[in-house]
Amino acid sequence: MKVPANLRVGVCSHAGLVRAGNEDDYLLAAGGPGGPFLGAIADGMGGLAGGAEASRTALRALGQCVLDGSSRASLADRMREGFAAASERVLAASREVPTLRDMGTTMTALCLADGALAIGHVGDTRAYRRRGGALTVLTEDHAVRQPDNLLTRCIGAGQATVEADLQTVDVAVGDRFLLVSDGVWGVLPRAQLARLCEHESAQAVAESLVAEALLLGGPDNATVVVIDVLSTEAASSAEVDLPRDERPDDRRLWPRAQSLRPPLWPWFVLLLAAALLVRAGLRAWFGAGAGGAWF
Repeated sequence: MKVPANLRVGVCSHAGLVRAGNEDDYLLAAGGPGGPFLGAIADGMGGLAGGAEASRTALRALGQCVLDGSSRASLADRMREGFAAASERVLAASREVPTLRDMGTTMTALCLADGALAIGHVGDTRAYRRRGGALTVLTEDHAVRQPDNLLTRCIGAGQATVEADLQTVDVAVGDRFLLVSDGVWGVLPRAQLARLCEHESAQAVAESLVAEALLLGGPDNATVVVIDVLSTEAASSAEVDLPRDERPDDRRLWPRAQSLRPPLWPWFVLLLAAALLVRAGLRAWFGAGAGGAWF
C-alpha cells in the first residue's frame, strides 16, 4: 500500500489462542498525494460471522467518508460523518441477514493531515501516543469492566446512530501513535506495554505487542496499528509492504463463516443418555420382578 514518506507504519493482527476466528479488522489508507492519511481499528462483536462483518463494514464506510469527502470540511467533521455512515451501514447490513441482527463493533480512528490529527472513537479499542518516552492514552473506554466486560457504546447492535468521541491533538516529529484492541491492552500490564513500545521499528512494536499477548494466553483477538511521525510536512507517498497473514488473497484460505445458532449435538447426547437410563431402569425393574434376565 502507499504510505506518505513522512510516516512509518506497522501492523499485526492475530485471532489469539482461544477464539476460532478473528473479528478484529484494521484500515490504513492515504487520500492521494498530500491528502489525509487514515489509520483505524475495529473490534467486531456478535459471533464469528457477525463480528467480522460489522468491523469490516464500519471501516469501509469510515474510509469512504474521510478520504473521499469534501476537502473543504475539517478533519473532525469528516470523521464525524464517517462514524455516522459506519453506524448506518452496519445497521443496514444487520437487517439483511436475520442471524446478524445484533452484530456491532468498536472503532477507533486517527486521521493525519497538514500537521494536525483528528481522533474518532467508540467502544474500548484504544489510541495511545508515545512522546518523549511517555505513553499516554488518548481515548476513554466506553465499557464497564466489572463484573463482566460490557460495552456502553458501540456501532451497530441494533442502533441507527452513535455518539462518537471526537478530538484534535497536536502532532510533533517523533510522535508514535498506536491503535490497540482490548485483546492486547487488556492482557498486557501497562508498564510492559510501554516498554515494548520502545522498539525503533513501528512494525517491530506491532509484532511484539501481539506476540506478548499470545504468550500471556491470547484470550481474545489481538490487533495493533502503529504510526510513526517522521515529519509534519506533507510528503509524496511510497509503496510499503505490510503483512497480510490473517487474510490471504486466496479466498479459499479464508476462515469459513460459522452459524450463530447454538449447536444441536449436546441435545442429541442428552436424549441418548436419557434413553440409556430409562432402558437400564426398565431392565432392572423387569429383571427383579421376573426373577430372570430381560432382553
